[in-house]
Formats: sequence, structure tokens, C-alpha cells
Amino acid sequence: MNILEGLHNLKDRICDFENLMGAYRDAAKSKRYRNEVLDFTFNLGENLLQIQKELREMTYKVGPYREFYVRYPKPRLVMALGFRDRVVQWAIYRQINPYLDKRYIEHSYGCRRDKGTLAAAQCLQSWQQLISRKPDADDWYLIKGDISKYFYRVDHGKVLDSYNETSDDEWYRWLMGVIINNPDVPFGLPPGMRPDDCPRALRLYDVGMPIGNLTSQETANLFLDKLDKYCKHVLRLRYYVRYMDDFCILVKGKEEAQRVFAAISDFLRDELALDISPKSRIQKATAPVEFVGYLLTPHGIRMRRKTTRHIKRALKHVMSAFAYGAISYDAAMESAICYIGMCKHCNGYNMLRWIEEHFVLQRCENMNNASDQPPGNGRHFYRIVEREDGLVDVLLTPGEAVPAYDDLTGRMDYDIRVLSVRGIDPDDPQWGGSLEEHIRMHYGDWLESAEVTFI
Repeated sequence: MNILEGLHNLKDRICDFENLMGAYRDAAKSKRYRNEVLDFTFNLGENLLQIQKELREMTYKVGPYREFYVRYPKPRLVMALGFRDRVVQWAIYRQINPYLDKRYIEHSYGCRRDKGTLAAAQCLQSWQQLISRKPDADDWYLIKGDISKYFYRVDHGKVLDSYNETSDDEWYRWLMGVIINNPDVPFGLPPGMRPDDCPRALRLYDVGMPIGNLTSQETANLFLDKLDKYCKHVLRLRYYVRYMDDFCILVKGKEEAQRVFAAISDFLRDELALDISPKSRIQKATAPVEFVGYLLTPHGIRMRRKTTRHIKRALKHVMSAFAYGAISYDAAMESAICYIGMCKHCNGYNMLRWIEEHFVLQRCENMNNASDQPPGNGRHFYRIVEREDGLVDVLLTPGEAVPAYDDLTGRMDYDIRVLSVRGIDPDDPQWGGSLEEHIRMHYGDWLESAEVTFI
């Protein structure tokens, strides 16, 4: 199927209420008890209809970003959008990704279903193993490539040209331009500067994508698909694998490897306005190489020492947090199980043994587990709604959207199932002067007295 055939009429498809409802569910998955998600959910229908109206009338503007730094594995400036804007991005992603994903090469592993870092590492390691068995294995070389500051240096004009090549929908081009060309927030870095060294006043508006956006992940794959096609169809490289802005290539002959390296560097600079990182290098194909967080050799996949040190520090922090009651037992075990899973997919026997010997969950002696734990595992999800008669309704634990067919309009609508306690006097002395404090202190009792209602 031609890619343009799949990306016609995107305005109707993205703005469709069913698509917006699905986008809300995807955006809220595993996050539905956060305050911003609760606020959005309690007025779900109105919020989705307002998003639909703004998109159709082309008045939608991206909201403010929350900026913070992630220090591991290296300093990165992450920009997080509010929940409302994440719903919009999911609505776009749900419609364009099924079609764009079909055009990507098999060995592009970043942010794709059934791909990921482990699959990328296993692919490259299998090629290393294959090369090591050849009689001329010593003649093979590996190009370890990295695009310098990719998310901070990608050119907005060239990115929008890539989107223009995938669809003839003018409304869709407008929407992507609103998201990428944000006049209020600079995403880009000047050449040679690091994220944690660059003050906001020096950031650039015409380059860069915010790390943390769902559309940034899709854009990264779409834009670098040009590099994939160049390597596969023009340079005719058989052993080529890419994970976002990192790629590895196996080539026979050092001179051929140098020629390929130079050709890719020229293509990135001339066609994509990007630079290859100084960390990129050419090495023996069977020598150990670090890729997507693993250390790969023909004999297997191992964890880097940096990774093992991070796991030990993280698990020590989990044990300390559990000891002082900051996290629950389930949350602590969830972290441990994730790290155990990482070890089982590589040669991580020593790390597994360290976890078995050192990971112990025990409360501090001066804590009473039953009395010191707040009701509801310390989480309180409620909203107080004022009424015209001076009383209030307390809405607790919003649930999933429940489909309901409207006989008058002939369309599917949605109700939200909640637990509620209605007709409460906020000034009643039994609350001890603060209704909200009483709810937090006696949350379990409020849940037991609530009734199931729909809003």
C-alpha cells in the first residue's frame, strides 16, 4: 500500500471522538491516579470535546513544558508535557504509527513494538558470532556510530519536510508544525554545548526536539529512516542495525569500513544537517563493543560495569526507602524483579548472585507496620465538588470509562464510574476543622461508606 493512501483524511481520523477516547486511555495507562490525570478524568467528556473543537478549528496550542534533568546514563534535559497535550500526541500517534512503521527497515529497533534495546543487542551479537566463525573473521570491522546531540540538533525545516512527504493533508502538516515549531519553548542547543551547560537564553528555536514527547520518538524514526534507506539501498550494507541515534555496521576490510564511515558522515551533514559524534569509531568486528547499554562479544551479552554499579546503588536505595516506609513492599519488589529480568537476558550470573545475597526488605525497628502505614497504601484519590445548596460531594477513585449508547443523539457516549459520598457538610465539627485532612486520615472508612455512581 502506498504510504500516502494510508495518511489521507487525517483531520477526521485524529479528531474522531473514539480515537480521542482511545488516546486518553493510552495516555492514562499506569498513571490514572496522578493529580493532573484525575482532574482531566473527572471532566472527561468536556475535556475531550474541547480538544476536538480546538483541533478542528485549528486553534490548538501546545501547553507549557515541565523541564528537568536526568543524570543517568548521561545528563539529558527532559521536557514533559501536561496530560492534555499527551492525549493529543497519543491521538496523532494512534493514526500515523501503524502506517509509518511499515516503511521502516527490519533492523530499526527504537521505540517500536516487539523491538527495543535487548532485541537490538541480540541482533548485533548474533552477527558478531556469525562473523567470528568465518575463516576471514580477522578482516571484518565494526563501525560504531553515534549522531552528535541528535535530539538537540535536528533541524525543524527538514523534519517538517519528512512529514510533508508522508501525507498530502494540509491540516496534518499544520498540526505537526504547531508541535515542532513551538514559539514559546526553545529545544535546541548551540554546537558544542551540553544540555546541563546551556542556559535557557542560549537555546535555539529552529532546531531540536523535546526528549519525552511521544511525537519526538516517532519523528526520530521517521527522520532517520532516510539514513537507514541510504545505508541499505545505496551503500548496500547487509549488517546494519540502528537504535534511535546509535547504529552499528559490520563491513569486510578496513579501507571499506573507512569509506562507509566517510560516506555516512557526508550524508548526515549534507542531507540531514547532522554531525557524527567524535565518539564514533572503527574497530575489529569480534572485539567487545558497547551498544544500547550492553557489552557485546561473539561469546555473549554482558552488563557493563557502569550498569552493575547503577543496579547496586538503585537496589540499596530501594531497601532504604522500604525500611523507612517511603515505598510499599509491592513497589520494592517490582524494582527488584525488573533488574532480575535484565540479568536473566544476558550473562548476569554474578549480578543475580549479588541480588540474592544482599537484597533484603526489612522495616526499621521503631516502625509499627500496621499503624504507621496510611490507609490505601498512602495514596488518596478524591475530589471535592461544591453544590449550590452549600453542601459538597466527595468523589473517590475514578474508574474506567464505561460505554453508554445515547438514544437521542444516536452516538456512543462514555460515563465514568466513581465511588462517591454525597451531601457532605464541609463545616461539620466531626471533620475536626478540615474535611480534606479527615479524608486523608480516614480514607479507608470513606471508601467503605461510598456508593457507586457515574459522572
